[in-house]
Amino acid sequence: KIDWKPPAEHIEECIMKGKSKTDCQNYIRVLARKSAGVSLVCGTHAFSPKCREYTVTDYGIRNTRQFDGQGISPYDPKHNSSALYLPGTNQLYAATVTDFVGNDALIYRKTIDETAANAKSANIRTQSYDARVLNAPNFVATFAYKEHVYFWFREIASEAIDNNEESQIYARVARVCKNDKGGARPANERWTSYLKARLNCSLPSGSSPFYFNELKAVSDPVDAGNNDHVVYTVFSTPDSDVRMSAVCKFSMKKIREEFDTGTFKHQNNAQSMWMAYNRNEVPKPRPGSCSPDSTKLPENTVSFILHHPLLHRPISAVSSPLLVEGADRADLTQITVLPRVKAVGGHNYDILFIGTSDGKVLKVVEVDGNATVIQAATVFQKGVPVVNLLTTKDNVVIVSSDEIASLPVHNCAQQTSCSKCVQLQDPHCAWDSSIARCVHGGSWTGDQYIQNMVFGQSEQCPEGIVVREVFDDNESETQPEAVSRNVYSKEYSTMTVVLVAAVASLISLIIGAFIGIRINRWSASSEPHRSASSTSGSDYDSFGRARLTRHDSLTTATKVDHGFVPQSKQSMDATSLVMSMNATHHPMSMSQHGSGINTPSRDKNAIVTSINQNTLPRDYKVKKVYL
Repeated sequence: KIDWKPPAEHIEECIMKGKSKTDCQNYIRVLARKSAGVSLVCGTHAFSPKCREYTVTDYGIRNTRQFDGQGISPYDPKHNSSALYLPGTNQLYAATVTDFVGNDALIYRKTIDETAANAKSANIRTQSYDARVLNAPNFVATFAYKEHVYFWFREIASEAIDNNEESQIYARVARVCKNDKGGARPANERWTSYLKARLNCSLPSGSSPFYFNELKAVSDPVDAGNNDHVVYTVFSTPDSDVRMSAVCKFSMKKIREEFDTGTFKHQNNAQSMWMAYNRNEVPKPRPGSCSPDSTKLPENTVSFILHHPLLHRPISAVSSPLLVEGADRADLTQITVLPRVKAVGGHNYDILFIGTSDGKVLKVVEVDGNATVIQAATVFQKGVPVVNLLTTKDNVVIVSSDEIASLPVHNCAQQTSCSKCVQLQDPHCAWDSSIARCVHGGSWTGDQYIQNMVFGQSEQCPEGIVVREVFDDNESETQPEAVSRNVYSKEYSTMTVVLVAAVASLISLIIGAFIGIRINRWSASSEPHRSASSTSGSDYDSFGRARLTRHDSLTTATKVDHGFVPQSKQSMDATSLVMSMNATHHPMSMSQHGSGINTPSRDKNAIVTSINQNTLPRDYKVKKVYL
């Protein structure tokens, strides 16, 4: 047991600065094994980050060293940070913040061994307070791959501010070279290889894909064969009434190719649009590439990378999302992979374990680009999200904010018939006809094993083909239950998303009609009130929902009839459902998806609300409804 508490005076000082007593404790945010018996531990330490090295001796665990953890551990225990320790170089890569209020985000490399002669010179970071480099990021994961270290995060997209001055969140992947030494002075403590790109996880639909922009979880690279590795990721839409989650797969080979050869994104000034930088004007050697000695790079190359770290083209997923969970299901929160599990017949399959916001773990297998949920287990109380997942050969470790649990990676023995065993579509499990049991195997030698990974049915079973049983997630108990729920990416189109939104909007319209009748009756027996106005200059809130603004008039001479306008077949984007029947008005896309193109402006006078020539009272609210 290690007992590491902040001194009482540090806690008191933290509270005096406005933080709660709960936050002013020591939360461990970095834990790494340096060598046999030596561990590196870093914590928030009452908003004054500290690191320690603990050594296991014959007399117990001893604190052998303590040093400042600024730039390694976040100050706030709630901040999303990430870190990676590389034993070979004794260097720690951290993605966090380096100030009390959390405004100075950075990607930082620190040499841990203070006895090294070049320790200080090897410490490199991103430049401070530069939105082109990092803009209020939430870091998700960090890992090393070949000669680079990759950082996965989400941030405010500087290139995607719309005409209402409202920001958007984009998913990013960034990388640096392991051998980056910084540039020549004055850039000697700055990365010369830092590049970043947008990640594209979306449902295709013509020219207007449905984007999942917020990255939530990332797996380690998984060997995919063909000299490539893949990374499985969890994305979600922004917080809204129709929130959705998705699992997308990215190729490390494609990511490397884009970083090595892609076009840079450029903005001439703060008012101009972001555009692709002219390839002929990019200095050589190519900015962002690894150099044997980065301190000798030309000044124009170093200057270019400091001002143009963003690539122009997004990096797209290998295919459409493998799994999409709609608004009626819990959010997906974490993911880990058990790679290349051998099935009967010799084929290998990646098995995904996915955590949810309501304390469940889904076991998912990818078969020919489609995802099949083969098991769901309720691990924690409903409402307690899974915050981390780890896999071993035989177990999956599930972590919440307060608990740690472990489950076996398979439950073959629970299936009592051939059809139910085959129905799992689990490469771990097959029906052994020689002993009439559902068994777990590895080599699968012999012809007595019955398994069907594609259809989950087999005529070899004595009971023949059995119709699948419907599984209700809400009826899952604390013990794992078998479930086979095929989720084909082709079945999830933007139309599906629109239909879900339509149901929610229709309910809102019915409620709105009822309220409108009540208002109409009220206004007939009341004196006119002054018109209400918004204190904000924006027509839409942060989730794209319309709100009343000071320049929206609520009074007209006659009552305006409203009707439903059919959605444009050329676009699957959101269109206005409430429009004046008297005015010429055509559906218009809410946004132009893709690359920071501004939302088209609308004529505010074309959407008018009137109730018997009276304005609405201040205690009523009016919303424009969009689908």
